[in-house]
Amino acid sequence: MSFCLLSASACNKPEIEDCRRACWNYNKVMFWDKVEQDVKGLPPAEAAALRAEREVEFKKIAERPEDQGLLNCITNCQNDANKDQVKCMQEKKTAASIESCMK
Repeated sequence: MSFCLLSASACNKPEIEDCRRACWNYNKVMFWDKVEQDVKGLPPAEAAALRAEREVEFKKIAERPEDQGLLNCITNCQNDANKDQVKCMQEKKTAASIESCMK
C-alpha cells in the first residue's frame, strides 16, 4: 500500500493475466477484422470457404503454447498501458473500437 502512495501510476498498472486477456482479444478482433476485409465482394460460397480456412488458421494460432507476438503484446501492455485501457481492450468487439482503447 505504501508503494501505491509513493507512485500512483504504478498502482494503475495492469496484472499479467489482464494483459494476456486484452492481448488475446485484440489479436482475435484484428484477425477477424482482416478476414472480413478479405471476404468483402467475394461470392457467398468463396467468402464462406475463406472464413472456414481462416477459422482453422486461428485455431492453430490459439493452440500455440507461447507466441512471440502475444508475449510482446503482454510486455508492452504491462509497461505502457493502464488498467482502464486494458479493461477497454478486453471488452471491445470491433477493430475501430479496440484501437480507441489505446489513445
